[in-house]
Amino acid sequence: MSHEHSKSAAALREHIAAAMRLHQRYVEDPEFLAVYDRFIELQMAYFLPLYDDLRDRPGYDAAIDFVVSDLTGTGIANRDRDLERVAGIMARTLPLKALDALTMAMELNARILAINVDIASELRGPLLAGSKISERDYCLASRSATTFAEFQSLISMSRETGKALDRFAHLPLIRGIAHSMRIPARLAGFGDLQSFLEKGLDTFLGVADVDEFLDIMEERMTDIFQRILEADPDLLETTAIEDLATQRGPHDRVAAEAVRTTGSWREDEAG
Repeated sequence: MSHEHSKSAAALREHIAAAMRLHQRYVEDPEFLAVYDRFIELQMAYFLPLYDDLRDRPGYDAAIDFVVSDLTGTGIANRDRDLERVAGIMARTLPLKALDALTMAMELNARILAINVDIASELRGPLLAGSKISERDYCLASRSATTFAEFQSLISMSRETGKALDRFAHLPLIRGIAHSMRIPARLAGFGDLQSFLEKGLDTFLGVADVDEFLDIMEERMTDIFQRILEADPDLLETTAIEDLATQRGPHDRVAAEAVRTTGSWREDEAG
């Protein structure tokens, strides 16, 4: 194994270990687990409608769900546990470029997971009390956990991860190996990891112009996180996130300029 390969493998193990320590913070605490599950539901209710205007484009619907939900959302603890179990094998058998891509994806995963756990901790009291969480509540809690500068770095990393997945999705050998391992992986108890890998490859294969998709997602995520982390608190919605998601309705667009000038997501107020 080359020096570069060993370095990437060590980084992969480090990021997986960091993610598993973060998962333990809520998985081993039943009270916090309930809080974290509700937090993730709220976070997805806040984020996903902000991409609805893009879903009619061919391949974008699944790609948006993969980027927003699978990479940064819920249900990833089992996948990361699977990855921890096979990390050594993957480090020894993957080509360097594929290993580097996996390492970057796990770094992104661990860093976003750390932010999510910290935000959920900030909101633990009101979530336990069953209180409704407003956009303002969510944004102010987020500002205690991260900065816009950090998220600019994470958005760039997300783009690079997407480009890497697209490259591998177009390699018939990689796709063939991934799909041929479906039954053995599930029988061996690695079903969540297998589903994630297959979905990632198939998702980007379904997008005709991945560079355009990543450009759009980068711009959209930048606008969203600038609002979350830098907008004047007085311009943030005090409506509960669940109610705000309902008000947006299907195919609501994010008017970036209106966000900066009026602080409103809603089209009727954005004008």
